[in-house]
Amino acid sequence: MKPRQLVVLRGRLWVSPEGDAHALQCVARTRKGSRCQNPVEHGQLLGLHEFRLGSAGYVQAYGHPGAADTVDADRWLAQHCTLHDIPEAIDCETPELRRFDIVRDVAHVQAYRSDVAYDGEPAVRAEEAGTTGAQDTITGSVAAVFEAATQLRPRPGYVNGLDYDEWYIEATPDLLRALAQLSRTCHERELANWLEQSSKPLCMEPLDAVLSYDTYPKTWCCRSVKAAGLPCELHVPERAADLGRCTYTHPGHTRICRTAPLEGGDRCKVHAA
Repeated sequence: MKPRQLVVLRGRLWVSPEGDAHALQCVARTRKGSRCQNPVEHGQLLGLHEFRLGSAGYVQAYGHPGAADTVDADRWLAQHCTLHDIPEAIDCETPELRRFDIVRDVAHVQAYRSDVAYDGEPAVRAEEAGTTGAQDTITGSVAAVFEAATQLRPRPGYVNGLDYDEWYIEATPDLLRALAQLSRTCHERELANWLEQSSKPLCMEPLDAVLSYDTYPKTWCCRSVKAAGLPCELHVPERAADLGRCTYTHPGHTRICRTAPLEGGDRCKVHAA
């Protein structure tokens, strides 16, 4: 019989990549230094049910249709038997259960319940797991990424684009926002925040200690601004002296001169003349 690799714990779907989720072996180290041979659970306490993942479809998984777990979810996720359900237990192997991913684990998803009527029509109802909202969000996030990706087009990297090796494909704001939403859904908050920030117009003022117009910067200011091309409030021309930069300003220009002022002056060699 095909192993049942999915289990619902804490209202979320988990996958047992190595085999049947209800046949997990304890990963704790015994006194002899070997892996414990006990199962995480003696006997099958979790029934096999069909759970709906919103519009994505249905999966078969061990679990309970209700909100409460019928097993010790913390012990299951730690993959410890009852004997090693103690704080001082040391693992011999890494726990095998991992979070279900709607894209990576799409092979487990079916369009219809397995007990559908003979005419192929979907069943009227199915037990709902607490995973439904999360998987709906993930499914929607993935769809948004795909939609934004279809809009990607090559762009010339310099003026007329004659040097084809300088063409590039820009990560559009829509794509970055879609990736941020997907990252947030997958609990990658730091990455989500960075992608969200990158989708907005940024100051991009070079922050290298030594700057020139012939040198490509290595660090930039990534503070958000009102419109592309504008500096943030920390890098407006009025603050050039405080930043140790040339104070020359040109009508209509909003950027600070990159060059340091001459010793004893407030302008660089070019703008002091």
